[in-house]
Amino acid sequence: MAFDAVARDLRYAARQLRRSPAFTITALLTLTLGIGANVVVFSVLNALVVKPLDVPQPSGLYNVVHKAQGYDSQSYPDYLDFQRRNTTFSDMAAYRIQNAGLTTGNAAYKCWYYRVSGNYFDMLGVQPAQGRLFHTSDEKGPNSAPYIVLSNDFWRTHFNSDPDIVGTTVDINKHPFTVIGVAPGAFHGTDVFLWPDFWMPIVDSPDDEGANFFSNRGMHNIWILGKLKPGVTPQQASDNLNFIARELARQYPASDDDLSARLVKPGLMGDQLGDPARSFLAGIMLLAFLVLLAVCANLASLFAARTADRSRELAIRLAIGSSRWQVLRQLLAEAVLISVLGGALGTIFSTALLDALTGWQPFAEFPVHVAVSADPKVYLVALLLAVGSGIVWGLVPVRQIWATNSAQVMKSGAAGTIVFRRLAFRDLLLGVQIMLCTLLVTSSFVALRGMQHSLHAPVGFRPQGVILAETDLHMGGTFGCFLNPNSETHAAGGWTHSRGYGCRDH
Repeated sequence: MAFDAVARDLRYAARQLRRSPAFTITALLTLTLGIGANVVVFSVLNALVVKPLDVPQPSGLYNVVHKAQGYDSQSYPDYLDFQRRNTTFSDMAAYRIQNAGLTTGNAAYKCWYYRVSGNYFDMLGVQPAQGRLFHTSDEKGPNSAPYIVLSNDFWRTHFNSDPDIVGTTVDINKHPFTVIGVAPGAFHGTDVFLWPDFWMPIVDSPDDEGANFFSNRGMHNIWILGKLKPGVTPQQASDNLNFIARELARQYPASDDDLSARLVKPGLMGDQLGDPARSFLAGIMLLAFLVLLAVCANLASLFAARTADRSRELAIRLAIGSSRWQVLRQLLAEAVLISVLGGALGTIFSTALLDALTGWQPFAEFPVHVAVSADPKVYLVALLLAVGSGIVWGLVPVRQIWATNSAQVMKSGAAGTIVFRRLAFRDLLLGVQIMLCTLLVTSSFVALRGMQHSLHAPVGFRPQGVILAETDLHMGGTFGCFLNPNSETHAAGGWTHSRGYGCRDH
């Protein structure tokens, strides 16, 4: 019975919306933009902050950083001591990101790669898509495991998904390495933004670092990732590591006197990028929510005016026996129906924006990717926003319906309510809408002004007609120059001005 009543209300609401195409189109466009903006921002927040690291076994993973904010890297000897002496982690892995020149046949590429400890893949539960991955048993001292594992994206882009690449030898900075496997397509390392082209055992190096990296406690240039034992809290693990840190400080006062430990969630490179990114996303989420509030205030004003224009129709329905609750329920059905339709259109719109954002690489020189996609959590948020906003602005005419005198309305054609109160409430809605829109427009102008200042900040010299060249000789091979395919070249004062021009070894 209740289901039939709801179905009747929805059918009636659909007929009413078809009779008012101007109102329906305005409301749909407004909701599409408001809900779409919130879905986009929440999707980015969910992918970068809320969602755990995209690995097969994400639970219990933490980066070990120092207590000082922004001090995230550790030394390799300290990592080994933390790994051997702790009692709260089931395993610990080390990794660092570097760049190198990879040469195969007649092709050369500038790559970014992870040097990782042998237990890295095993701790994360990653399985190969082709060939095999390296393990702790492969490490037998410095330069004992000349292997690499290609990322799935690099394998498809540069090797045409050739399965025969496994077992071949490539040169990395003139040093031969054997490709032993390809990582699965969904695995992009242990940082959200930085996607490596391949992985290499940390005991090997194509840069001739020597033994200093493995013995120097003052050389802090690796990140530590650990997996907690079942039932162990982050605070217990932090206390255990700090106890070890105090012992190491007494044992090696010259290099480890400031050693400390703190656990942070992996994915955003600790405090250096994590805290600014979280603060920025929180601010953007607040602005998006204010946009939705402005949308609700706007639609509430429109709906109140529309209800006032339909006062004679509503009075006749009350006079022939409809209860005030039935009339209000049908108005709510209209509001929720149009909100759900707007939410669906907003979700489609936001999905297209997210797909474009996922394919965007903001810095061609660095492996920075922003991989965001809608998941069930995002769709649930979109549904809640749609239904919630519909109820919020759909309840505006409650007082009008309850205070309507149907006999007076049919006699005079007026609303039958106290006009001053109705206008005062609509004036309040208008004031809220103006306040929110003023705040949003002001924030937008402040952001644009800040961007303009940053783009025109003085650099200490005149950049017109200047060519910027870069080289990295440690990559080995023959030296040559390249022009970024995304560069812009034009004449400036008789000189050729090229942005994106540089040199590399290959």
